[in-house]
Amino acid sequence: MTLEAARPKHRYVALDSLRGVCACMVVLLHCVTQGAISGSPVVQNAFLFVDFFFVLSGFVIGSSYGTRLASGEVSVPLFMGLRLGRIYPLHLVMLMAFAAFELMIALFLSNLVDRPPFSGPSSVETLVQSLFLVQIFFGPDALSWNVPSWSIAAEIWSYLVFALLLRYAARRLVPICLLIALAAPVYLALIGDRYMNVFHDGAFVRCLFGFALGMVGWRCASRVEALHLPRWADTAAECAIVLATILFVGLIGPAPASLAAPLLFLAAVLIFARERGAVSKLLRFAPFVLIGTLSYSIYMIHYFLLLRFMNGLTLAEKASGIDLVGEGGHIIVGGPLLGDAMSMLFLALVIAVSYVSYRLIELPGQKAVRNLLRARSSTSLLTAPGAP
Repeated sequence: MTLEAARPKHRYVALDSLRGVCACMVVLLHCVTQGAISGSPVVQNAFLFVDFFFVLSGFVIGSSYGTRLASGEVSVPLFMGLRLGRIYPLHLVMLMAFAAFELMIALFLSNLVDRPPFSGPSSVETLVQSLFLVQIFFGPDALSWNVPSWSIAAEIWSYLVFALLLRYAARRLVPICLLIALAAPVYLALIGDRYMNVFHDGAFVRCLFGFALGMVGWRCASRVEALHLPRWADTAAECAIVLATILFVGLIGPAPASLAAPLLFLAAVLIFARERGAVSKLLRFAPFVLIGTLSYSIYMIHYFLLLRFMNGLTLAEKASGIDLVGEGGHIIVGGPLLGDAMSMLFLALVIAVSYVSYRLIELPGQKAVRNLLRARSSTSLLTAPGAP
């Protein structure tokens, strides 16, 4: 086979755009201000949109690779190589950016921080764990280094689990996925009181939950997409699921009912996979397509940029004497109008820098990995159809 056989055959543009919108919501969640945007319940509970990423990943991986993994046209090692090539270059660059800043603190700014460098969640041990994407399995139940990377760690191991299931148990995939979808919320309810708001203990199960439902969605997609509905019905369904999502995220938050979030997002994925309603048409406009394309960069770089943004505001505060930062440097103060302006300014900054990281890190990284896999085409990475 050729490496081109491993390329995804279809792109769901509306779903890509929705992923970009959800990534922007996570950015706004972390950029805490006194404004109405930051105070919105939907933004405050935007951690649930990570579960949309998990469901969508299961759906897209199934659509792009499911049949070919099951048949052996794409081997499990090749699939994992391609997925690592997609997520790891930017993860590595951002991790090195955090480490470089920590080193700068150790060498030049140790007297300006209230903790020793390379300690706590930014220790050498957690750095190594993050390098190998195993931070969700070791150490304390806490976020470390590039905070959003916990979900990338959960996804890469979910890729492996479901690639093996597709290769060796494809006929039993749906029952296994349904079993996971039944067991996961029970487990998450039993291990603590955070339910879906877990990022270490329970993070892998949280990802498996969403991924499994996404796989079920893939197996149902052809029937859903074959439904003959008038355009108004598709538009009504899209508007209804958007409204339901806003209400669910805004009202439920981290409560026990948050365990139903992946089910809601599965419905959203299946509805928007049809791409026949007015909302889907809107999501195909260039600005939405752009943030969909940049969604991974938006998600992965925003936390580092946020910390530096807050550093800059702290310096501006000292220079001007105007209060800009409060609560230990974690919230932007100055009133609602300034808060909303800062939220939009920071989001615009993240999108702009994400365009650069997409062009200079993501695309070259993917190309380099594909070239490496192509160069090793005579090895087991590129197996003939039917090979394990």
